[in-house]
Amino acid sequence: MLLTKITTVALACTVVSASLDLDIPSLLDLGNSDHHNTNGEKRCADVDCLYRIRTTGALHTRDYALYLENDQGVPISIFHDLPFQPASRKEPHIFNMIVEIPRWTLPKMETTKESVMNPIKQDTLKDGSLRYLPNMFPTKGQITNYGAIQQTYEDPHHLDPESHTKGDNDPIDVVELSEIPGFIGEVKQVKVLGGLCLIDEGALDWKVITIDVHDPMAQYLNNMDDVEQHYPGLAEEVRTWFRTYKIPSSGHVNTFGFGSQYVDKDYMISVIYQTHEFWKELIDGRITDKKTNKGTIQTATLTNTDSPYKVDANSPEVQSIPENDPQEPKPIPKKYLEWSFVPSQEN
Repeated sequence: MLLTKITTVALACTVVSASLDLDIPSLLDLGNSDHHNTNGEKRCADVDCLYRIRTTGALHTRDYALYLENDQGVPISIFHDLPFQPASRKEPHIFNMIVEIPRWTLPKMETTKESVMNPIKQDTLKDGSLRYLPNMFPTKGQITNYGAIQQTYEDPHHLDPESHTKGDNDPIDVVELSEIPGFIGEVKQVKVLGGLCLIDEGALDWKVITIDVHDPMAQYLNNMDDVEQHYPGLAEEVRTWFRTYKIPSSGHVNTFGFGSQYVDKDYMISVIYQTHEFWKELIDGRITDKKTNKGTIQTATLTNTDSPYKVDANSPEVQSIPENDPQEPKPIPKKYLEWSFVPSQEN
């Protein structure tokens, strides 16, 4: 695997863009197109087909939304009903991850906490325009498969004693190292290898480093030392990408806790379980402040029977979800196909 190192730079550096004059639509939809079945067929989201994908609207528009259905065809909350860990696996270090941004793709997709049943939608900027990731040379879009472990919550009221920061008000993020790009809404069974303590605009934003247990390389990867052995340079590239990816849009350089070093898998697993406990406080009503910078966290849930927010298939929240209406993706505006170069400090 050939990886070219991007030099880490200071906040004051200049960002230069160059157009990628490529007409290759298949690359633009890599990781996305295989679940846009316009014949109405609903794709399995996971290897056991416990969940299927329901979409409305066209990808790359504000109308696009992706929901998960259970095996009875009922929409579930992605945030609150997708299990923390797969029922078919008993290992304490294996978790369910939902892919929000497949590797090499550009739309900044995320689980929408403020929408009923918490679908995956494309994030928007303050002016309402759709948000896209930069192409940080030499990568294209997101450097790995990226998503979240649901039924977790980085509590914005909890002060972390190690980083001296509070949580970012989101489920915990996951970096997944499979060599094959996933697809939006894919539910992967992943094992933890380590973690990166990102501080994003003053908030704690953990990145859990994982690999899909079904990937052929999973048997060889058990920690970050194994990642370096089998994928030399990848861990550094991932760290550099998260440090610099906001420079093109804002000039902002992210920082890290723990001396910018990866934490080991045992520490990362302990953090994951802690965020699961924070989520329990959210879903059972002990956390009452559910405000975010975009609205209010929606907590309707089908599966958490003791929650005050419990609903059923006939509840208005569930009935409000549109029927499956898959559409062809709209083209990505060409300006988002540009490379972003971050010059070295010596230049």
